[in-house]
Amino acid sequence: MAKKKVKKVSRKKVSKKAISSSPKKNTAKTLKFKTDHEIATDFAVKAYEKFQKIIKSVVLFGSVEEEKTTLGSDIDIIVIVDDVSLKWDQELIAWYREELDKILQINPYNAKLHINTIRLSTWWDDLMRGDPVVLNIIRSGFPVLDHAGFIEPLKYLMLRGKIKGTPEAIYQCIQRAPSHLARSKAAELTAIDGVYWSMVDAAHGALIAAGYFPPSPEHVMVDLKEAFVDRGFLKMK
Repeated sequence: MAKKKVKKVSRKKVSKKAISSSPKKNTAKTLKFKTDHEIATDFAVKAYEKFQKIIKSVVLFGSVEEEKTTLGSDIDIIVIVDDVSLKWDQELIAWYREELDKILQINPYNAKLHINTIRLSTWWDDLMRGDPVVLNIIRSGFPVLDHAGFIEPLKYLMLRGKIKGTPEAIYQCIQRAPSHLARSKAAELTAIDGVYWSMVDAAHGALIAAGYFPPSPEHVMVDLKEAFVDRGFLKMK
């Protein structure tokens, strides 16, 4: 009997520990910061601790102004990695992505982070072409970590008019315009289609409540008039 009692007690103790330990871990993981800059800086420091000199710069950008950001919107961060002195093969790319995901999972922030990783060579090529996105990041972005030390000098060069757009950048912008217009037209048609079917479904619900069998969309207007306007429940307007 004594052995049976010992076994029962030990099982209860193990089960209680297993149940009580899980919520403590979840609550301990929550990280709360007051500003976007604090979140970006915390992420940059932890990323640099993991990847060391692979990371050259971490830039906070988007609708960000220094000392004026508050929580409430997603945070856009660019990570510039060194592919000039390092050779990036598939194994290194997979390791980088896996470790980056681990950093975000272990340190859940109270705002959603959009991490965009760009290679240094690609960044430089876009800068030389005067790509508007890169120029905008240099102009309005905030370097929370700049191991390479080139973001701030580029800002000053831009202010002095040393960095300008190129004919290639102008051509690329004009070339992209038709595709943006086509996507906007497609989105407009999709929105109209959604409004159309929302009205049809709402009308079907009203007609079913009035005792009518739901008609095809082209007969909805006639049945609505008969069920509600002709009976005096609604006005034609």
